[in-house]
Amino acid sequence: MSNINQTSNNQQNWTNQAFAELFDGITARLPRTTFYAILASYACAAALSVWAIHLPLFLSIPLALAIQTLRYLAVFSPFLNANGRATLLPEFIAASAALLNLFELSFSLQAQGETGNSFWSLFLFGAGLVGLSMVLELQFIHQGKKAFGLIQHKVSTSKGAVQMPQQQPDPLPTPTAPDVQGMQDELQFLRDQVKQMQTANVGNVPTAKAPKVKKSAANLNGFSSNGNGHKP
Repeated sequence: MSNINQTSNNQQNWTNQAFAELFDGITARLPRTTFYAILASYACAAALSVWAIHLPLFLSIPLALAIQTLRYLAVFSPFLNANGRATLLPEFIAASAALLNLFELSFSLQAQGETGNSFWSLFLFGAGLVGLSMVLELQFIHQGKKAFGLIQHKVSTSKGAVQMPQQQPDPLPTPTAPDVQGMQDELQFLRDQVKQMQTANVGNVPTAKAPKVKKSAANLNGFSSNGNGHKP
């Protein structure tokens, strides 16, 4: 039940509890089942090689098992000590081994004299076995890389894909109407201050005095400067 609740918390829409329990059991056993299926596909490929190769059984059986064992080790060896760098070597080995099995099957059927519908029926049967095992192997490798953190998740920006929410810029402040009456009152106050300062400066200016005319001693006594008492 804990797994079911955890799955429900991951935005799963379970409307049938019986289906939820069944699906939870499948997903719980799916990794181990997938791994055993890959091992079984290796065994089937080895048996197919033993049947197709015209060699004695004491040679074909150990050689086929050795090839599939080396394939298994080469595919899963990058997970032996993952160092954070993902390579395409496991996928390349798995695809190459599958193609090699297909060519081997094709040539072996031709060597046995299979032609026409008989050839294609056997070849398509072997191709389905080899191809599906390769797809399963590639998916298992990809999920392993994701679990080890060797693959970085990328956010798609295409239409229809889930996009990360973008941070909206802060809205600009709404301009407020200026206080006309307050500005007029301030201007009138400044004008009154200027007038008061001008009036104070005018009151402090000293008044100009009339120049004094110096009179000579002769003019003051009614006599001219020639000493006879009369003006010339």
